[in-house]
Amino acid sequence: MSKLNRRQLLKAGAALTAASTLGSKAAAQQEFYARPPTLLPARRTARVVVVGGGWGGTTVARKLKQQRPEAEVVLIEPKPLFMSCPMSNLFLAGVKPLEFLVFDYTQVVNDGVVFVQERVLDIHRDRRLVRTTGGYLAYDFLVLAPGIAYMYEAIPGYAEVQHLLPVGFKPFEHVALRRMLDRFDETGGELVLYIPNPPYRCPPGPYERAAMLAWRLKSKGVKGKVIVLDANPQPLSKAPGFLAAYNDLYKDYLEYHPNTRITGLDYGKKLVKTELGDVPFTLADLIPPMKAAEIVRQVGLGERWANVQLPYFLSEKDERVYLVGDITGNTPYPKSGMIAYVSGNIVARHISQRLGGKALAEIPPELPTNVCYSFVDSEEAIWVSNAYSWDQAAQQIKAQSTVDNQRSAANSTAAYGWAQSLWQDMFGPRA
Repeated sequence: MSKLNRRQLLKAGAALTAASTLGSKAAAQQEFYARPPTLLPARRTARVVVVGGGWGGTTVARKLKQQRPEAEVVLIEPKPLFMSCPMSNLFLAGVKPLEFLVFDYTQVVNDGVVFVQERVLDIHRDRRLVRTTGGYLAYDFLVLAPGIAYMYEAIPGYAEVQHLLPVGFKPFEHVALRRMLDRFDETGGELVLYIPNPPYRCPPGPYERAAMLAWRLKSKGVKGKVIVLDANPQPLSKAPGFLAAYNDLYKDYLEYHPNTRITGLDYGKKLVKTELGDVPFTLADLIPPMKAAEIVRQVGLGERWANVQLPYFLSEKDERVYLVGDITGNTPYPKSGMIAYVSGNIVARHISQRLGGKALAEIPPELPTNVCYSFVDSEEAIWVSNAYSWDQAAQQIKAQSTVDNQRSAANSTAAYGWAQSLWQDMFGPRA
């Protein structure tokens, strides 16, 4: 990771915003100052604004700038650092340090992308304006990759205590959850993990987490047990591999209860309420149902999720807006880091062609591929891959899957290689 500290990153982001956007401080103040769009200064080149610096958004921004150096590519992200949720269960289990998952945006900026560390407050699609905490920013094309939000309200009693129960399916929430796990090592007891019905971010993620938390208890000799309450009849992905690991490796450290829906939470009494009765807990990691980030609903692109114009990643409601990552609702793609990364590459190429003068009808569809590795202990993993194709006659996306449910060290090695190669492609080599 680059040796820039947080203060330097903040200064660099502010300087780049002011200097790179229009080339001078005065021009930048004009551009970002909240004023009617008719008064915004004219630009001599196209501008693409990307909202969200995760797997999808960062990939779009960097790849597009590499393909179209003459275009202005602006990446808006409130956090100064990126943390990978894929592979994060290794951090929770104590196998890897947090630094293994964290990268800065230095190389993205060095490529010429303008990094704006601000929050997006609103988007005026009719005027092609993004309003951030710093003002307004005009765009020619907009890429939305803001990630997910939690539906705490779906579990009675959860919203009131959400600050006490970090979920760990958004970047950096894992730090608080890891501290709670460290304290749990000293007390032991019941560690309740709840898995909702899909769709949610990373379908196999909770099942991997269950295995790795059980590994943590077993390897540390903690007198406790992981109690998995699954609303689904079996693991949603790689079920034979996960169930074999639960039975073979963690019989004394993990209980798996399928078809168990949460009906409420009593945090004061430390009880998870289910249709089958109350379950006491010492520590709870309750994964609520999920939806697209709030900005998607705010700008009228969807309710729970946003739809795309199949087979492309264009919004169903706006041909200048692309939807990348976990926010889409009408595709068969899993909400995974790999899908976000591959679709980010596809969107970058698509926008590049449009900037080059091609009409939408002239650009053939590209569909993503996916691979997902899941660790079941510190040295072994299983995996699934998906390939997608567009059936023009049926007007639908077809999927083909391959799975390896046999846990092995070779799969673990492949998982590390996969992650490190993608991270390097997104952020450059570690310093």
